[in-house]
Amino acid sequence: MDCTETRRGGFGRSVVLGGQGGVGKLFGRLLRSEGVVTLVDLRQGTPEPGVSVMVDNACRPSPQLIAEMARADAVIVALPADIGPAALAAAAPHMRRGALLAETMSVKTPIAEVMASAAGRHRLEALGVNPMFAPDLGFRGRPVLIVEVRGGERCRRLQMLIRNRGARLVPVTVSDHDRLTASLQVATHASILAFGRALQILNADISTLVVAAPPPHRVLLALLARIVTGTPEVYCDIQVAHPHASDVRLALRNACAQLDEAATATPDDRFGVVLSELTHWLGPYRERLADECANLFSQLADAEQGAAGNETDLSGA
Repeated sequence: MDCTETRRGGFGRSVVLGGQGGVGKLFGRLLRSEGVVTLVDLRQGTPEPGVSVMVDNACRPSPQLIAEMARADAVIVALPADIGPAALAAAAPHMRRGALLAETMSVKTPIAEVMASAAGRHRLEALGVNPMFAPDLGFRGRPVLIVEVRGGERCRRLQMLIRNRGARLVPVTVSDHDRLTASLQVATHASILAFGRALQILNADISTLVVAAPPPHRVLLALLARIVTGTPEVYCDIQVAHPHASDVRLALRNACAQLDEAATATPDDRFGVVLSELTHWLGPYRERLADECANLFSQLADAEQGAAGNETDLSGA
């Protein structure tokens, strides 16, 4: 059997739009075990084994890209929110019946209606996927949110492939997805970025902070560094395009105001009340999460000692 011949519900040929981005490459590596994968991007890239590269505009596909999508078993739209819907709408009319149309955007509400309409009109399977991690980390041990728009064999197979890589699948509805990511992504990233901005406003010296930082501060600095080292479009999508982003940032501002009020209140037991309420909210997960934090700090200390030892060895060389 030819390696590109499609088994029932499989992926003999796949196209990844936005294939040179981190998420695009993640899905390219996932699908190349199934057959031939074509990564499509405005940028030229270096093909890997089992993967070809095409320079094209996903929103205005050339005849060559249209032909490639027409014979594909899956088209994955791994593009930012500002162009993802247009690329999806451009791809769907050229796909054959029963193929899988999937998207990986961080916000599902704006794309959901476009996705459902296109899938119904062209008899496609449709799936929303959101890897909740930086793509360079890989699937193993990581959560992936799944929004099934129009299910079928290929929807199930893609989920199986992701699960077989060690990921933890979390099925959600469109509305649940965006409410969940408001807490998981918008609040998290906004808090870390605000922490960094606060240090700038305080004119804190980064070289002194790195040397003197206790574990919680060091971890926050590390998280800040990871965000600003990442792809700006990813974090911009989350803070700008998310339908609940403004509400989340308002909640963060209100939380800071409440902390300030509790810290300056008379009598001064208000701060203890805040901590008690948070303890109650964490509930049965408090001890387990506290243990995870302790383990993280222990690993951080070991890494710091190893780095110091390397510096000593180098200085004595």
